[in-house]
Amino acid sequence: MTERGKIHSGSIVLDEPIDLPEGTEVIVHVEPVMHEQPSAGNGNEFENLPFFGMWADRDEMSDSIAWVRKERDKWQQRLTQQR
Repeated sequence: MTERGKIHSGSIVLDEPIDLPEGTEVIVHVEPVMHEQPSAGNGNEFENLPFFGMWADRDEMSDSIAWVRKERDKWQQRLTQQR
């Protein structure tokens, strides 16, 4: 069960009552809700995807343009060798 609430005077106040008997012992995991800025359609939606930047720390990707050119050269060599 996951419920939302807010901290008020040091206590958690839930948005809706929970359907559990009075006195039920529970374990609470508290995770702050991060409010994301709504996108205005400025083209930055791609940057918010979970895989964006996943190769940023790879040495061979430090110059991504050179890497792509090198890979394309390999593809071109394969095509010419098969003919």
